Amino acid sequence: MKNELDRQALIFVVDDDEDDLYFIKSALLENIPNCIVKCFIHGKQLMDEISSVRTLPTLILLDLNMPILNGKETLKLLRQHPATNSLPVVIISTSNNPNEKELCFKFGANNYFSKPSSLAIYDEIVQKLRVEYIDGVAAAG
Repeated sequence: MKNELDRQALIFVVDDDEDDLYFIKSALLENIPNCIVKCFIHGKQLMDEISSVRTLPTLILLDLNMPILNGKETLKLLRQHPATNSLPVVIISTSNNPNEKELCFKFGANNYFSKPSSLAIYDEIVQKLRVEYIDGVAAAG
């Protein structure tokens, strides 16, 4: 049987809502074998972590509406930093405003999802993320 991941996917999730963090983390752990999920409650925590780690994440999931450093500000900082400007960053937000979505893509988001109302839909999103950002990277690793 082929090993599903040659190396572990490290996924950073940035969201200040405990329930959303729980749903996202549960869906990630259920659908991406052997992934490591690290959670942050605002963008400043994420940026502090990134500046101090040796291993960058495989994927960053980013909420928009957070205290201290919001998602758009965090996305801009990630895209300005040479070490993180090409990391996959996916927005998962309560906003389904098309202008907000367009702005996130302009700032460098790789994808954008509206937060779902059920764990089953989180699973669907994570399956898409796995195919797009995890499986190919793990196989090439």
